[in-house]
Amino acid sequence: MDKKTKKLILTALLLAITLVFQIGFRAFAQLAVGPLVNMMLMLSALFVGMGGAIVIGALTPFIAFLMGIMSLFPLVPFIMIGNAVLVIVFSLIAKKKDNISMGIGVIVAALAKFAFLAFSVRYLLILFIPKVPAPLVIAMSIPQLYTALVGGVLALIVFRFIPKNIIE
Repeated sequence: MDKKTKKLILTALLLAITLVFQIGFRAFAQLAVGPLVNMMLMLSALFVGMGGAIVIGALTPFIAFLMGIMSLFPLVPFIMIGNAVLVIVFSLIAKKKDNISMGIGVIVAALAKFAFLAFSVRYLLILFIPKVPAPLVIAMSIPQLYTALVGGVLALIVFRFIPKNIIE
């Protein structure tokens, strides 16, 4: 099997695992599911690259909407972009895949995603929803920083135990 096919299969597998966390653990709420999804986005960036991880990060909020996990469709594109910001920043900083660059990548990517979502829910989402509910503003702010940081730490721990030649 060629490398492209293996990468596609691994991307599909990573998406499936991410969806298991998102759908199967939804009863545990954002503070449990968020870190797991963010962990999978960063692991995906490490194993299949930025492009595959961005696809996973775009599909998960859309599928969450289709499954009724997320009820506000206007929020979906902002979460997609927030996930892409996380993946892009993490990928660019952590490309050496050493502990220091990955650790810095987690912190900077988490801050970037948090900043984008906090700004978006306060200043951009009102273009689509004139009165954004206060609980939504809260959920898209500091908890996003927490879920991205915890997810990043989990990704770094899990990454140590997964064989690095997984797609070779």
